[in-house]
Amino acid sequence: MTAALAAGLGVAACSVSPEPQATSPAATQDAHLPPGFDTTFRWSATPVLDPQSAEGTFVRAYVESFELANAGASVEWGYPGFAEASPSNIDQMVTAYPSGVSDARRQVGSAFYTGIRRTDDADWTRIVLCRQGYHSVERDGSGPDRSWAIGYDTSRPVEIDIRRTGDRPPAAPRGGQRTPEVNVFGGWYTSRYDFSALYPTPTADQKVCAATRQAGMPHWLPTQGDDPWLASPAVPGWSAYPGVG
Repeated sequence: MTAALAAGLGVAACSVSPEPQATSPAATQDAHLPPGFDTTFRWSATPVLDPQSAEGTFVRAYVESFELANAGASVEWGYPGFAEASPSNIDQMVTAYPSGVSDARRQVGSAFYTGIRRTDDADWTRIVLCRQGYHSVERDGSGPDRSWAIGYDTSRPVEIDIRRTGDRPPAAPRGGQRTPEVNVFGGWYTSRYDFSALYPTPTADQKVCAATRQAGMPHWLPTQGDDPWLASPAVPGWSAYPGVG
């Protein structure tokens, strides 16, 4: 099989200059999220990946599921169908990356993803994503002594290999939900996943990701605050009716 390498697309995601955000009075907690982990996911469309296509639905569902499973140290926190769409060692994979999340040390923030490179073959595709983000981590203390450490996440490539078998995932339109209620993986599965493709000698993907400016990313953050920095709304979010619209 001959692999067709798509254009590397070192073009960064379109940048938007948002208004400075106010801090939120309190962090929220969704029942679908692991305790202590209040993170929204924002996806930008590029020629490498359309987040609202069938392929984009699969990638978003898998990537977001992995983050939730990693934060909760269990595949059970992934979206419906996550375990079946994963390699057989997924239980070990989700605990291989330290998350720093716990009930006593809450984390609030947003993760930004955009596709930067892809390789297509007959029945599989490798997509390299750029993950950036920001977070507020609750420090020890209570009452007036409680505070939050605020900062940016390390920019890093994330690599996912997709095997296209069985039913095609639904194309998921924009929606107001943070997580899908049903299985949106179709019959596809992931044969390889690297949540942090960082190397001592920076690769071309690392350099492209470091130079990427994600749409909606705050240009400035304080280093601490009495409240967490407000998370950005999920984009495109999830519809209650995947495959419709």
